[in-house]
Amino acid sequence: MGEVTPGTVMSSFWRWSGVAVLVVAVIVAIVLGGWQAGWWFSNQNVNRQAEQTQNGYSNQTTLRQQVTANIATADSITTQIAEAGNAGQVAALKAQRAAVAATACMDASEVSSADPLPAGQQQWATVNCSNGVVSPSSSLYQAGNQ
Repeated sequence: MGEVTPGTVMSSFWRWSGVAVLVVAVIVAIVLGGWQAGWWFSNQNVNRQAEQTQNGYSNQTTLRQQVTANIATADSITTQIAEAGNAGQVAALKAQRAAVAATACMDASEVSSADPLPAGQQQWATVNCSNGVVSPSSSLYQAGNQ
Protein backbone atom coordinates (compact mmCIF):
# COMPACT_ATOMS: atom_id res chain seq x y z
CA MET A 1 0.00 0.00 0.00
CA GLY A 2 1.38 3.36 -0.95
CA GLU A 3 1.56 6.66 0.79
CA VAL A 4 -1.76 8.39 1.50
CA THR A 5 -1.78 11.86 0.04
CA PRO A 6 -4.53 14.25 -0.83
CA GLY A 7 -4.16 13.28 -4.47
CA THR A 8 -4.58 9.54 -3.81
CA VAL A 9 -7.59 10.20 -1.58
CA MET A 10 -9.23 12.29 -4.31
CA SER A 11 -8.37 9.73 -6.94
CA SER A 12 -9.98 6.95 -4.86
CA PHE A 13 -12.95 9.16 -4.11
CA TRP A 14 -13.71 9.86 -7.75
CA ARG A 15 -13.10 6.25 -8.75
CA TRP A 16 -15.69 4.99 -6.22
CA SER A 17 -18.14 7.93 -6.38
CA GLY A 18 -19.94 6.47 -9.40
CA VAL A 19 -20.46 3.21 -7.56
CA ALA A 20 -21.71 5.10 -4.49
CA VAL A 21 -24.22 7.06 -6.60
CA LEU A 22 -25.39 3.83 -8.19
CA VAL A 23 -25.79 2.15 -4.80
CA VAL A 24 -27.75 5.13 -3.45
CA ALA A 25 -29.97 5.15 -6.55
CA VAL A 26 -30.68 1.42 -6.17
CA ILE A 27 -31.51 1.86 -2.48
CA VAL A 28 -33.84 4.79 -3.27
CA ALA A 29 -35.53 2.75 -6.01
CA ILE A 30 -36.02 -0.20 -3.64
CA VAL A 31 -37.45 2.04 -0.91
CA LEU A 32 -39.82 3.86 -3.29
CA GLY A 33 -40.81 0.60 -4.96
CA GLY A 34 -41.52 -0.97 -1.58
CA TRP A 35 -43.51 2.06 -0.53
CA GLN A 36 -45.61 1.89 -3.71
CA ALA A 37 -46.04 -1.86 -3.32
CA GLY A 38 -47.22 -1.28 0.24
CA TRP A 39 -49.88 1.14 -1.00
CA TRP A 40 -50.92 -1.30 -3.71
CA PHE A 41 -51.23 -4.20 -1.25
CA SER A 42 -53.10 -1.98 1.18
CA ASN A 43 -55.60 -0.93 -1.51
CA GLN A 44 -56.05 -4.53 -2.62
CA ASN A 45 -56.74 -5.54 0.96
CA VAL A 46 -59.29 -2.75 1.42
CA ASN A 47 -61.06 -3.73 -1.82
CA ARG A 48 -61.08 -7.40 -0.84
CA GLN A 49 -62.42 -6.58 2.62
CA ALA A 50 -65.16 -4.37 1.16
CA GLU A 51 -66.17 -7.15 -1.24
CA GLN A 52 -66.24 -9.69 1.59
CA THR A 53 -68.39 -7.36 3.69
CA GLN A 54 -70.76 -6.68 0.77
CA ASN A 55 -71.17 -10.38 0.03
CA GLY A 56 -71.20 -11.45 3.67
CA TYR A 57 -74.12 -13.37 5.11
CA SER A 58 -75.23 -10.58 7.45
CA ASN A 59 -75.24 -7.89 4.76
CA GLN A 60 -76.98 -10.10 2.20
CA THR A 61 -79.64 -11.12 4.75
CA THR A 62 -80.23 -7.48 5.63
CA LEU A 63 -80.55 -6.53 1.97
CA ARG A 64 -83.14 -9.27 1.39
CA GLN A 65 -85.10 -8.13 4.46
CA GLN A 66 -85.00 -4.52 3.27
CA VAL A 67 -86.21 -5.53 -0.20
CA THR A 68 -89.09 -7.48 1.37
CA ALA A 69 -90.03 -4.55 3.62
CA ASN A 70 -89.79 -1.97 0.83
CA ILE A 71 -91.87 -4.03 -1.60
CA ALA A 72 -94.53 -4.40 1.11
CA THR A 73 -94.41 -0.65 1.79
CA ALA A 74 -94.72 0.16 -1.93
CA ASP A 75 -97.72 -2.19 -2.17
CA SER A 76 -99.28 -0.55 0.90
CA ILE A 77 -98.82 2.90 -0.59
CA THR A 78 -100.40 1.67 -3.84
CA THR A 79 -103.48 0.68 -1.79
CA GLN A 80 -103.48 4.11 -0.13
CA ILE A 81 -103.32 5.78 -3.55
CA ALA A 82 -106.40 3.84 -4.66
CA GLU A 83 -108.24 5.02 -1.55
CA ALA A 84 -106.96 8.63 -1.58
CA GLY A 85 -109.55 11.38 -1.71
CA ASN A 86 -107.81 14.23 -3.47
CA ALA A 87 -105.21 14.83 -6.18
CA GLY A 88 -102.69 16.43 -3.80
CA GLN A 89 -102.69 13.38 -1.58
CA VAL A 90 -102.35 11.07 -4.60
CA ALA A 91 -99.36 13.07 -5.90
CA ALA A 92 -97.64 12.96 -2.50
CA LEU A 93 -98.27 9.22 -2.14
CA LYS A 94 -96.96 8.52 -5.66
CA ALA A 95 -93.75 10.43 -4.87
CA GLN A 96 -93.38 8.49 -1.62
CA ARG A 97 -93.99 5.18 -3.40
CA ALA A 98 -91.40 6.03 -6.07
CA ALA A 99 -88.83 6.81 -3.38
CA VAL A 100 -89.53 3.52 -1.55
CA ALA A 101 -89.36 1.62 -4.85
CA ALA A 102 -86.03 3.30 -5.66
CA THR A 103 -84.61 2.06 -2.34
CA ALA A 104 -85.94 -1.44 -3.03
CA CYS A 105 -84.35 -1.42 -6.50
CA MET A 106 -81.01 -0.24 -5.14
CA ASP A 107 -81.02 -2.94 -2.44
CA ALA A 108 -82.12 -5.62 -4.92
CA SER A 109 -79.23 -4.71 -7.24
CA GLU A 110 -76.74 -5.29 -4.41
CA VAL A 111 -77.92 -8.82 -3.62
CA SER A 112 -75.26 -11.35 -4.56
CA SER A 113 -75.87 -13.47 -7.64
CA ALA A 114 -74.38 -16.41 -5.70
CA ASP A 115 -77.52 -16.43 -3.52
CA PRO A 116 -80.14 -14.48 -5.49
CA LEU A 117 -83.44 -13.00 -4.37
CA PRO A 118 -86.42 -15.30 -3.88
CA ALA A 119 -88.52 -15.74 -7.03
CA GLY A 120 -91.25 -13.26 -6.06
CA GLN A 121 -88.79 -10.51 -5.20
CA GLN A 122 -86.74 -11.20 -8.31
CA GLN A 123 -89.87 -10.96 -10.45
CA TRP A 124 -90.79 -7.62 -8.81
CA ALA A 125 -87.25 -6.33 -9.37
CA THR A 126 -87.26 -7.51 -13.00
CA VAL A 127 -90.54 -5.69 -13.70
CA ASN A 128 -89.79 -2.49 -11.78
CA CYS A 129 -86.02 -2.02 -11.69
CA SER A 130 -83.21 -1.32 -14.11
CA ASN A 131 -79.57 -1.06 -12.98
CA GLY A 132 -80.48 -0.32 -9.37
CA VAL A 133 -83.09 2.37 -10.04
CA VAL A 134 -86.80 2.34 -10.83
CA SER A 135 -87.24 1.61 -14.51
CA PRO A 136 -89.05 4.28 -16.56
CA SER A 137 -91.31 1.49 -17.85
CA SER A 138 -92.46 0.66 -14.29
CA SER A 139 -95.83 1.81 -12.98
CA LEU A 140 -93.93 2.95 -9.87
CA TYR A 141 -91.68 5.33 -11.82
CA GLN A 142 -91.91 9.02 -11.15
CA ALA A 143 -89.38 11.44 -12.62
CA GLY A 144 -87.21 13.14 -10.02
CA ASN A 145 -87.38 10.34 -7.44
CA GLN A 146 -84.54 8.19 -8.73
